Amino acid sequence: MEDRTLTITTENGDEILCEILFTTHSEEFKKDYVVFVEKGTQNASAASYVQGEEGRGTLEQIKTEEEWKMLEELLDDYLTRKEKEENDSCDGSCSSCSSSCDSCSSCSCDDELND
Repeated sequence: MEDRTLTITTENGDEILCEILFTTHSEEFKKDYVVFVEKGTQNASAASYVQGEEGRGTLEQIKTEEEWKMLEELLDDYLTRKEKEENDSCDGSCSSCSSSCDSCSSCSCDDELND
């Protein structure tokens, strides 16, 4: 399994362990980005990533509103997909569904099974 963690060292020398949600490259801004959450929290943040030697890199602050807007849209898309994956347990076999059912929360699968 690929390591999806990131350790950020603060100016004080403290280390913060983060989980990487996703990485992306923007042709528009000619930068690579990493979107992450601090372990044990739900607070997402992002930074641009500059690849260094030996697989180590540096993080730089996001500098423009346009970059933040792009990353917020990508995060919203990511969270929507993740939520759908977690909630999608419908097999499409009940009469209320079809194989294109978006999620069981929008159909009556459970009601039909209990009848």
